[in-house]
Amino acid sequence: MSKTEVKKVTFKEYDIRYYVIGNVAYVCPEDLVPIMALDSKKIDVSGEKTLDKVEAGRKIFPYFEFFDWFSEQFDQYDYSDDVILPDPMPW
Repeated sequence: MSKTEVKKVTFKEYDIRYYVIGNVAYVCPEDLVPIMALDSKKIDVSGEKTLDKVEAGRKIFPYFEFFDWFSEQFDQYDYSDDVILPDPMPW
């Protein structure tokens, strides 16, 4: 597979990297960890290579301010039952 373009959005001072295949955005799980810590929330992303917007939303839901912001940022994208992992992963 060709090199996947990585895009980013920024919440407060934290970047969230993501790539888009079709109309599905896949976010970097590790980028969510420090953001959740802002609200003293823990997030388990161990073993996750990427998350679509629905799976990411489930993990970040306890931090309501971030969840609302995230929902607006990724509203234009679809979700998928099948995760597409580029080779190599872009992060």
